[in-house]
Amino acid sequence: MESLLPRVKSRPINSFENYIQQIRFPFFKKLKAGTNIDLDFPFTTLVGPNGSGKSSTLQALYGCPASYNVAHYWFSTAIDPIEESGSEAYRYIYKYKPRGYSQPIEIAQKRVRRLNDPDYWETARPMIRDGMESMPTPFNDNLSELRNATRWKKMQKNVVYIDFRAELSSFDKFFYFGSYTKSSSINSKQAFLRKRSEVLKKHITQLETSNAVRTWHGRSTSKVDSLSQSELVWVNRILGKNYVSAKVIEHNLFNNNGYSIIFTNSDSSYSEAVAGSGEISVVNCVVKTLRAEPSSLILLDEPEVSLHPGAQKALRELLYEVILKSGCQVVMSTHSEHFVHGLPNNAVKLFLYDENSDSYNVINNCTPEQAFIRLGSEVYSNKRKIYVEDILAKAAVIEAIKEIDDEILQSLEIVPYPGGANTIVNNLLVHFTASEASNNDMVFLDGDMRRSVRTHEVDEFNQELSSGTFVHQLMYENISESDYSSIDAIIQAQTGKCGSSFTLPLNGGNAENSAQRLAFKLRMLNVYHEKFHFMSAYTPEELVWEVATGNELFNISAMKDRFFDGSYKDRFRKLSAEEYGDSTGAAEIFELQKRFLARRDSNSPQWQKFKESVRLVISAEYLTLQVAR
Repeated sequence: MESLLPRVKSRPINSFENYIQQIRFPFFKKLKAGTNIDLDFPFTTLVGPNGSGKSSTLQALYGCPASYNVAHYWFSTAIDPIEESGSEAYRYIYKYKPRGYSQPIEIAQKRVRRLNDPDYWETARPMIRDGMESMPTPFNDNLSELRNATRWKKMQKNVVYIDFRAELSSFDKFFYFGSYTKSSSINSKQAFLRKRSEVLKKHITQLETSNAVRTWHGRSTSKVDSLSQSELVWVNRILGKNYVSAKVIEHNLFNNNGYSIIFTNSDSSYSEAVAGSGEISVVNCVVKTLRAEPSSLILLDEPEVSLHPGAQKALRELLYEVILKSGCQVVMSTHSEHFVHGLPNNAVKLFLYDENSDSYNVINNCTPEQAFIRLGSEVYSNKRKIYVEDILAKAAVIEAIKEIDDEILQSLEIVPYPGGANTIVNNLLVHFTASEASNNDMVFLDGDMRRSVRTHEVDEFNQELSSGTFVHQLMYENISESDYSSIDAIIQAQTGKCGSSFTLPLNGGNAENSAQRLAFKLRMLNVYHEKFHFMSAYTPEELVWEVATGNELFNISAMKDRFFDGSYKDRFRKLSAEEYGDSTGAAEIFELQKRFLARRDSNSPQWQKFKESVRLVISAEYLTLQVAR
């Protein structure tokens, strides 16, 4: 099934009701003072090492709406007292735009010391020292639902909080943590469960005909809840099962308040005692998310627990569906690449340790690759990747490699990178530089993206060098310290992108540690010349158009004669319109381009030159030699 992510990307934030746009932390747990998190995508992932503040952020978000309180999860005890620093009170501030109000507002949540309640949190007056604006005056009675004279009231929003590490059934709670009284007939946990399961089975049968609570020696079974058809479809899709029904039973027969789940397939049924823990957490997640009120805030803590990669990807699609159909806002903490892969940069929030403050800061825009390479992860595939700009470039590279050595394709993955050349440079150059582990992945851009010339290429590009169109390759070893202040301009001359335009994954964030930022940018230069290469033609459309030849059945020469001016992209578009009529689109244009590519003259100088540029990209020995120059 096609992913719903493109539809989520296209839904504007202003279409969501009571959407939390930002949360910031002037003073809160281990987060660096002043940390802010922009929630500018409806599916937000919090990524970082253990103890970095991801769960703390979820708990703070949980405490934003009325009737919810961060103290439900974070509270003081004699063993673990919450200690504040002098006059500083723990506090956080969230922003949202109320329905019917023209501007977003900020609401402060502050922990206040009270003798009778050590974990009291209140909605505070606007705190000017934390950058909040004063309350608008005069006070309009029409806004009494939103505010009083001195402060804004908490927002109205339903919250669904799912901690996958705590999703245990009644059976698991008893088997791993429960206790019982021994008797002549019950001398083990297994015997206890066998006895009580007989009672539970009887109660389930009775509750299916009557809703009355069933009791047994002070214990009870209160509810049998059958999953709806849509809930069952999602459970099966996520787990890869074919259940025909599933029931959730609430009871305390196993000496705890909890639930059991009965799964039924075509020829048998069994409970959570037989099912894996992943199945239990999936059922709970499916039910809670699909039954969530419209516009709910759905918070998930480490949903990858006990789920294999395929289940994680399917669960992500479920969350996309509730975003699209119910207008829900989803925020999750995760260590899994499979939840984050393919997301836009503004959906990934990377938590990083800052040595100077002994706290954690957050980078708000981060590629999935950047995030997980910082966590020491080897991302996505063991095959060596060559990133290209589009599917036509991929097709041309594959055909060239087939002519060079067909077996090489078995160890390569040609990847069209979404977003075009500028996105490739912005994201992958930072990703490759941040990676401490070496890899053989490469980037192969269209020739129109070339800005600098390697030593061995000088004779080929003398005219462009003389005119200033191109510059000589410059490695960081060749830059004097006196020129360090011009590093952004040097990067722009070499790559076409100003050094200040890159989002760098630095400890302490982008606003700090200028020495670290400079060192990163210097390394970027060498990585760029090592990893980024260019096809001989300006565009793959030009290459394919020029090298194609025809025959009596497919007269390419006549086609070229009819469409001999304009850009090569326009030529293919016009020719496709003539071939396919009004229904022509990207698919038809690409089909036509493939027909041209299949009829290439493999001996033409243009194709031979292109094939040589591909050969150089896939030759590790060559790359090592050139980077050393």
